[in-house]
Amino acid sequence: MRNTRSTGHTGRLLVAAAVSLGLLAVACSKKNDGSSSNTTGSTTAATTGSTTGATTGGTEATTTTAPAPKPVPGGELVVSGEAEVANPWTPAAMQCDSYCSERARAFYDPVAAVGDDLKVHGVLADTITPNADFSQWTIKIRQGISFTDGTPVNADAVLRNLNDTGSGLLVSKALVDLARDPSTISKDYAIGKFKSTKADDYTFTLYTGKNGDASKPISWPGFDFYLTGQWGLVASPAYLDAAKADPTKASMPVGSGPFIVQSYAPRDALVVTKNPKYWQKDANGVQLPYLDKITFKVIEDSQTTEQALQDGNIDIFSTSSSQVIADFRKTADKFPMVEQSNYTETNYMLIDLAKAGPTSDARVRCALSKAIDRQELIDLTGGGILKPANGLFSPGQEGYLDDNGFSVAQDVEGAKQLIADYKKATGATSIDVTYGHTADRIGDQVADLVKGYWEAIGVNVKIDVVPQDQFITLALLGDKSFFIYGWRNHAGINVDAQNFWWNSASGTADGGLSLNFGRINDPTVDADLAVARSDPDPAKRKAAAEDINKTFAKNCYQIPESWTLWGTPHKPSVMGLSTWTFPDGTVARDGAGFSGQFWVTTLWVKK
Repeated sequence: MRNTRSTGHTGRLLVAAAVSLGLLAVACSKKNDGSSSNTTGSTTAATTGSTTGATTGGTEATTTTAPAPKPVPGGELVVSGEAEVANPWTPAAMQCDSYCSERARAFYDPVAAVGDDLKVHGVLADTITPNADFSQWTIKIRQGISFTDGTPVNADAVLRNLNDTGSGLLVSKALVDLARDPSTISKDYAIGKFKSTKADDYTFTLYTGKNGDASKPISWPGFDFYLTGQWGLVASPAYLDAAKADPTKASMPVGSGPFIVQSYAPRDALVVTKNPKYWQKDANGVQLPYLDKITFKVIEDSQTTEQALQDGNIDIFSTSSSQVIADFRKTADKFPMVEQSNYTETNYMLIDLAKAGPTSDARVRCALSKAIDRQELIDLTGGGILKPANGLFSPGQEGYLDDNGFSVAQDVEGAKQLIADYKKATGATSIDVTYGHTADRIGDQVADLVKGYWEAIGVNVKIDVVPQDQFITLALLGDKSFFIYGWRNHAGINVDAQNFWWNSASGTADGGLSLNFGRINDPTVDADLAVARSDPDPAKRKAAAEDINKTFAKNCYQIPESWTLWGTPHKPSVMGLSTWTFPDGTVARDGAGFSGQFWVTTLWVKK
């Protein structure tokens, strides 16, 4: 949910040369299917010992892959990420991006997470079971798990977290169709405990209800995916009570996860140490986690982080800087890298549609879109390796279409005509827009190009540089300065995960808090989102998602640029990426179901 771009070279010839060299480089692990890969050193092939035969010219050639190295407990790693969290670390208050989630899952266990099969699997939950029409969901918590303060993880603890986080300013708007207890709700059902019943100390049932109304249950087949996000993170109730009484204690979270927070210095480092009583072991009975310590650093500039890895100051990081990814593709022998390309976010220009002015008119928005040379933008600031995006649905996602009616080609003359049409219809003599981005070299270069594209069609452009830790807050509140921001968002599998981003019910035009950052208010989109949430037929849900894609394209609600590519380069000594397994035996998908993250539970260091 932020602006992260890739610093590139300053000329086409240099870019072309870099791209050509990149094509000759040895490829790293590239996740075209959106799932995780097992990286154990410098190759992703040697994960299990096996012998295969291949016929070549009449003789059989035998190749033997090396056995996977055996994890060695102990050691420590330095991990880096590109953004600091706002309001750490209570699950209800965190304004969480990808790196925030990665760190939080080091000390918080989630109720559930997404596996390599793209399905929901229980973590703290033993089972998650819907009724026949998906209007009731029964969750059974595993027994014998404790928070690191010694208190038990049970139904009461999980319900406390779900109610606290689910009534917070951020997450509550994502759960408007979960029934609230009538005795606790406000008039608009926005705040109040969820309707629930307990079967025993470890089993409870949640109920759906249109707009929170328990008397209006709805079908919600994809509800369990919401348990894999921030809402599903579970903290110790004792810690939550302490943080409520003394907010300074919120920065020292207590969970049941594989690590325990030792110290936290905002914008510097979060240090965690091994939870010696963690409840999970690996398939060989070895206590998890393997590492003794992790230091999570914050380095906002990806090129600075790139140098830090090369200099040996950090061990591993994830980046969406395509220029940095392009660089590491050339040094795969020194720094192995896993890439995630499907189910990822879109790099785009987020427009506040509720703002009065030219960007509230589709002609102006479409003109701004047509004016952009996406391939040049990619070549000069994206390392030349990204793909121009035709919408906010990335490849692999429900609703993605190769042809949604949106053209990625630059059309300067068409853009000028739309501007002329707008001026004639409205009597406007000038068009002024503000483009905002975060304070980094990448953002500066993108902003310069965008300014040039738009000025070429007669639009006056002001550039607004926004501190990273204020970026999401300004969008949430619809700040008066927020007209168009460079943005990155909307990773996922099913379109229902985007409901709260695009539904008019979660958008406000009066300066109030809105998870619908673009303040999209379209009856067609709302109707399609309702189908995508509740229709039991997967084909109808898919068709609704595709219709949303087409509606966005037709109205230029946002301006897509490219699909995000994530890379996780690391030292060859870093082992165990993409190998954490759920209690049911399924391998967890890196990123807890979201791109740009990795699980730290099974990381280890090869001596």
